[in-house]
Amino acid sequence: MQYVLVDIADRENFYPFSLTRSLAECRVGLYNFQERWEKFLGEESGIYTVSYLQVLYPNQYLSTDDLLTFINITIVPNKQIIQQIKSLGEGEKLISASGKWIATKTKQRSIAQILLPELAPVVVQEVEWVENSIDLLKKHANFIKADFSLVTANRVSKTVNESNRLINKEQIFIEEGANLSCCNLNASEGPIYIGREAVIMEGASIRGPIVLGNKGVVKMNTSIYGATSIGPYCLAGGEIKNSIMMGFSNKGHDGYLGDSIIGYWCNLGAGTSNSNVKNSAGKVQLWNEAKQVWDTVGQKMGMLVGDYSRFAIQSSINTGSYIGISANVFGNGLLPKNLPNFTWGILPGYILEEAIEDIGNWKKMKGFELSIEEASVLKHLHHLAHL
Repeated sequence: MQYVLVDIADRENFYPFSLTRSLAECRVGLYNFQERWEKFLGEESGIYTVSYLQVLYPNQYLSTDDLLTFINITIVPNKQIIQQIKSLGEGEKLISASGKWIATKTKQRSIAQILLPELAPVVVQEVEWVENSIDLLKKHANFIKADFSLVTANRVSKTVNESNRLINKEQIFIEEGANLSCCNLNASEGPIYIGREAVIMEGASIRGPIVLGNKGVVKMNTSIYGATSIGPYCLAGGEIKNSIMMGFSNKGHDGYLGDSIIGYWCNLGAGTSNSNVKNSAGKVQLWNEAKQVWDTVGQKMGMLVGDYSRFAIQSSINTGSYIGISANVFGNGLLPKNLPNFTWGILPGYILEEAIEDIGNWKKMKGFELSIEEASVLKHLHHLAHL
């Protein structure tokens, strides 16, 4: 292994999603960050993150003195940047014209030494990166289109039966094992990708750009508008627009999800809806957990929901809401816009042992188990929440 993806410097900009996992697993478009980098690099990569999360990503090479190339995971890979990274000599680093660190080739292992190698930096004039969680939504459509071109090159889509209506077929790709019946797929405004063993039930209408991940399910009469990514093992129902469901999460019933990002292993109860525009059509403010301030994020913003959080039936979620990790949310009327980690109802108080047991139950429903390492991450975050 030659390449190691580093998320330490920028991870706070991606709360709540980077609290329980490395940015390597942050999914936008067809791939998570690590999968996209490995697609361009042509080989597997390692992950270098903060100590409490590193237990999820055993890295034996970090204890060796091998020459490795460390890469800022938030940089958007392309052929040009890959060529420049692979051309680095020992002790050299790449930075952007604005001074942002891109990559270093070195035998050093501490983050300070990786960011400050001996030799003068090589400056890259044109580079794109994802700055924060909101930027994921802003760049979402472009990611889907670029990923679609990558994954479909020189390949032929599965043919579906005549009960389905496909518009602009050249921009629709369906993997083997997917099952579609009596649904509408319209790729006139962007590509549509349907993953392996995914299911789209009767009456569903989908307008690209859209990604439905492996073993994802779209229920009957669901309406999905682009740009939207439904990650692997997710369940989608009701109305969804310009949103990301990273993986293993459920929105299986009627209700609206718009301009939002849902982490892993979340559940939206029947009838749950979020607002994405204020009644005044004014600017939306969203809680910035890292800076502990309210940021103005634009005219449209739904919610950010951390891993393992769940909403009771008929939950009404306010415009620009921040929900932390492992929150069990319920309450009357519009819910508060900032619900911290381990919320019970609308207040802190989710007992750790109960939270871990409940998460384990949800994982078992999809045939998975909560690992000892994942539980240790939850224990660490629960401890921080009660300092």
